[in-house]
Amino acid sequence: MEHFSTALRFSEWAIEMLILPPLWVAFILFAVSLGWAAIKQRPFKMRLWKPYHWLVISHGLFFAAAILIGVFGANPITNPTIPHHPTPAAEHFLDLVTYGSVASCGFWIWQMKGFRWFAASLLLLVEVITWGAFIVAGMSVSGDWL
Repeated sequence: MEHFSTALRFSEWAIEMLILPPLWVAFILFAVSLGWAAIKQRPFKMRLWKPYHWLVISHGLFFAAAILIGVFGANPITNPTIPHHPTPAAEHFLDLVTYGSVASCGFWIWQMKGFRWFAASLLLLVEVITWGAFIVAGMSVSGDWL
């Protein structure tokens, strides 16, 4: 139960990262771009939309993966004055999930021919939220909290 409450706390902190001005501005810009692209390109009314395009929603699993790495790979700091090195496995898994998230964005933008502006706006909007999870997980793994 302790891991579950930690995961919820980390998820809350990840979403609260949108308060930071760079992420907040990017979120607003991508949300406006997504709305404009949806009006202009009408992706759901075009015959180009394929049933497997709904799998783009699975990109949100990178958020959950980052949070899980932060929970299970947390640096066990008991005394902040003594430096602790992060767990190498957790560091590598977090790097892998980060690169996988960026690669997934590229794949889905490339895959959605005919409405790539919509796809790019949607994925960048989700990626801003996911980067909040990467920041929190990185702080947990390294033990260097803001």
